[in-house]
Amino acid sequence: MRIKIPLHPRAFIDALLTYPRFLGSIKPELMAAGAGRMELALRLSGFGWWPKRLEVPAASRILAISPHPDDETIGCGGFLCLHAGRSEIQIVSVYNGELGGALEEGPWRNDAAYMKRLADARSAELDNVAQAIMATVIMRLNVGECAGSPGRNEVLALRGVLRNFRPEIVLLPWFLDGHPHHRATNKLFAEAAQGIRTMVLGYEIWDLLVANAFLDITDVLNAKVELVRKFPSQLRTVDYVGYVQALARSRAFHYPVRDRRDGAVEAYLALPSSDYCDLVRLV
Repeated sequence: MRIKIPLHPRAFIDALLTYPRFLGSIKPELMAAGAGRMELALRLSGFGWWPKRLEVPAASRILAISPHPDDETIGCGGFLCLHAGRSEIQIVSVYNGELGGALEEGPWRNDAAYMKRLADARSAELDNVAQAIMATVIMRLNVGECAGSPGRNEVLALRGVLRNFRPEIVLLPWFLDGHPHHRATNKLFAEAAQGIRTMVLGYEIWDLLVANAFLDITDVLNAKVELVRKFPSQLRTVDYVGYVQALARSRAFHYPVRDRRDGAVEAYLALPSSDYCDLVRLV
């Protein structure tokens, strides 16, 4: 008698391996990392029971820390649009962006000259955005994406900006955002901000955050989209326009600012810098 097995042999083998994988015999460090992240998320949830609606202007001096040219626009472009001309805005760009996006001449390639042109293009795109929102790109730390993480020199440079500018609000990707350079930027800020009092608004890009503050950007969503369009090098590889529109619409459902839960919203993790940096050091 011939037995017919309705399962491909490779699928059968994979199914056998799945059980020990869930027991943790395969890469248990992944499960430990997930548990640690969940613990932090649960701790953050305590801040978000009564999310606060941000009012404009939220501060007179605003510092936007951008790991790469475009993060400040994707993550908090609506906030910056609403404060353009109302507050003094300065931008610090950390990494040079040589590994992200593509030039019009062709797809990204592992070539030093190409990466230099791409970094220069992204720097110019950031200048265009800064001009549109009446901001100043006060500093480019120019950390090479191939070279590693910010070091002592970058910490001292950022600390100088914080001391001299004395921002009332600092914007940066929240500390559990999914990109490793975003998390490294948080480590940089936590070192540079020791003993400095300010309010931090963590914004979201690669991972949704546990929000305790939100901002109605309905009236400037189109303006934010136009800012995103000023980064053609990035739009060649990712539909950031569609992303910022969809995220803003979904956040308007979670944090309603209009009667039918429509409109557009940016969500933030808002904490005093001392509390925020304490959480960064736990990661």
